[in-house]
Amino acid sequence: MSHSIRGSTQAYLIPGDPVRNVRLPRMFNAAFERFGIDAVLLPMQVPVRDFAVFFKSAFLARNVRGMVIAPPHKPLVVDLLDGCGLFGRVAGSVNVVRRTEGDQLEGDLFDGEGLIGALDHYNIPFRGKRVLILGAGVSAAAIGVALAEGGTVNGAEYIAFYDSAAGKAAGVAAKLNAFFDATVVSADSNAPEGYDLVINATQLGLVEGDALPLDVSRMDGHAALFDILLRNQPTPLVQAARARGLNAQAGFEMLIQQMPHYFRYFGHLDAAAAMQADADFLREIIYPPAMHAEIAQPLRYHSPSVA
Repeated sequence: MSHSIRGSTQAYLIPGDPVRNVRLPRMFNAAFERFGIDAVLLPMQVPVRDFAVFFKSAFLARNVRGMVIAPPHKPLVVDLLDGCGLFGRVAGSVNVVRRTEGDQLEGDLFDGEGLIGALDHYNIPFRGKRVLILGAGVSAAAIGVALAEGGTVNGAEYIAFYDSAAGKAAGVAAKLNAFFDATVVSADSNAPEGYDLVINATQLGLVEGDALPLDVSRMDGHAALFDILLRNQPTPLVQAARARGLNAQAGFEMLIQQMPHYFRYFGHLDAAAAMQADADFLREIIYPPAMHAEIAQPLRYHSPSVA
């Protein structure tokens, strides 16, 4: 980071545990520098048992303007806020917090917004479609909220959650089904037949030798796949789906598409608009060498030709 830190510098924090591998500090600080914003984002290693005390204490520093929340702390934030956006309330977790002019702490969740932006970036159809979400944790719930929130025209029509932990998917599905127009259910298996889009929101693929979260040979020929993992990309799942000729995407774009939302939320409107228009400098930071060609030439979805 080449820009200097002064007494006037605004601080943003990213607490997590672990925090060593988070990508957002490099992305935020590159954007702060690029757009001439006197601010810095700093990673904070905070154990779960200390998080509530850390969270409240950190905002005693007047130049701490906000936080981006890394795992596993996202669900812990909701009860510590003065106000929370719809996505954060329904999903039960928050990934961004700001200090308002009136010294209130407000939070929201942009994971789902990032996913919608990524799908649109790749022209992957999801509006009025059938979507299978593998996993029912914090990220899966956020994605489900975003897909359901647009109604059955601007959002998905049918959303199924599958999680290997009994009851977990049912709980998330019931909550979303009660809130939104989309039909939201828990699936009995990870069978991908009959779905237009499959989203991997599990951790499977992070470790070499992990079983694939689903059998891509059973996906419909027109179906697309999105794997939200950021490490070890392209994962064996993405590679297997691409080898079958399916449109399969890594999770980076979900992070890229959240950046304008973060900056707008923090009041940096010009920077947000600039990143909305062109975020390639951020892609160059986080795309691995094996996928750099996809920055200039994204592998966008094309409907299979009907014979």
